[in-house]
Amino acid sequence: MDDSKSIEISVKDLFQLYLSKLWLIGIAVVIGTGSAFGFTKIFVPLKYSSHISMYVQSYTGVSNGNENYNDISKSKQLINTYVQVLKDDAVMESIAESLLNEFDESIIYENFSMKDGEITSTSLKSVISITTVEDTSAVNISATTQNAELSAAICNELCRQANNFTTKAIGVGEIKSIDTAKVYPDPVSPNILKNTVIGAVVAFFIAAVLIFLIYILDNTVKSAESLSREYEKAVVGEINEISEPNNKKNDSNINEYITLLNKDVPFQIVESYKSMRTNIMFTLSTMDKKIFTISSANPGEGKSTTAANIAITFSQNGQKVLLIDADMRKPVQHKIFSIKNHIGLSSVLSKMKKVQECIQKTEVKNLSILPSGPIPPNPSELLASDQAETILSELSYKYDLIIIDTPPINMVSDALNLSQSVAGILTVVRYGCTAADDLKNAVGRIELAKMELLGFILNYIKTKHDGTYYSHYKKYGYGYEYGYGKSEKKNDDD
Repeated sequence: MDDSKSIEISVKDLFQLYLSKLWLIGIAVVIGTGSAFGFTKIFVPLKYSSHISMYVQSYTGVSNGNENYNDISKSKQLINTYVQVLKDDAVMESIAESLLNEFDESIIYENFSMKDGEITSTSLKSVISITTVEDTSAVNISATTQNAELSAAICNELCRQANNFTTKAIGVGEIKSIDTAKVYPDPVSPNILKNTVIGAVVAFFIAAVLIFLIYILDNTVKSAESLSREYEKAVVGEINEISEPNNKKNDSNINEYITLLNKDVPFQIVESYKSMRTNIMFTLSTMDKKIFTISSANPGEGKSTTAANIAITFSQNGQKVLLIDADMRKPVQHKIFSIKNHIGLSSVLSKMKKVQECIQKTEVKNLSILPSGPIPPNPSELLASDQAETILSELSYKYDLIIIDTPPINMVSDALNLSQSVAGILTVVRYGCTAADDLKNAVGRIELAKMELLGFILNYIKTKHDGTYYSHYKKYGYGYEYGYGKSEKKNDDD
């Protein structure tokens, strides 16, 4: 919502963000742990290692009695040269030839790359490690392959042939071993525990980064404070999502639009609407007209249910309220209050019926409904007509408050056509659903129509135990862009 969001994220915000997504991080860690364990266990081959140590001796022959035949300092000078000789391709080729004669072809092909029937020097070098021991004349040789016997054979063969090549290349000193490389039956890799931990850690960081990126890139409204600051308008109400009772979800006869009339509505929801009622009363207190519209930027943001609940709340406060369903494209108020819709606002505006013939009482004391009536071909024109202004003016003398449910602002201009007849408009914003750009566009259209923006209602907020918000909503097709007179869908809670 706020353009400066990306540079104003506090440590507290991040903490609350990740705390609210712990379940998602947990799932990612479990998947990462299981994947790393399974991949390591099934696909990573076991490897076996063997090793041997050799010692370089400097031998220059006897020239006088004072010469030391085993001068360790001279041996140290030879070590690096010896190591380079042992890594030479010629040494590798000789070892490779011996291995081809000693082991089955399947073992060879399993461990090395082949070219023209020969083991490549590069693949053989990749399994051999030749290192020196600091401040000594020792050379450590190790080999790691998928076969324990092969690893030991490589070490022993390198040790056996070492002197032949070092003598030819250097001609000074000799290299010896005091033992042979043994076959170790226990694999040295893979380290299943290590890989599993790495998998869990990697999954954790990937999940954390993705959550952060989604948060940064998400431009939907998630803060009443930023909403109020951006438009310098009050947020008159913050309403948590009203969930259907679990035991009624599969009952097709139950009214899907959950209102304050439902006995299962949580106490905090009721109190939120009462608080909103007070805020709206203060907002209207300085205005001559006690008529206002309720709309939203887009469909699916809960404006109709919100309008119904606000009407119920004012009625319960003893005020005589009229709720008008001016959404003559996708009306739902008749569904919410289970009343007939064969005549209504469209009938009155087209002068086919008198307004009193179309107004219906509800089970809520002091609350009456003027349903939309049959869907007309020209709803915008009807709402912009002098007839609409005249009727609203007449009704304002008979009711303490008139609430008008209008279509989404960004879809059609119906709500804006009432600008001269009402005190203003309350815009419903669906938490985690209404995009900042869409809301900005809607507010711009309201200002262009010179209609008073009374404030915002942040709707469908759902809280976790830590008090942080997260969104929970469902999408559906509203149908405005497809023309008029479409059949009403069962789940069109606009």
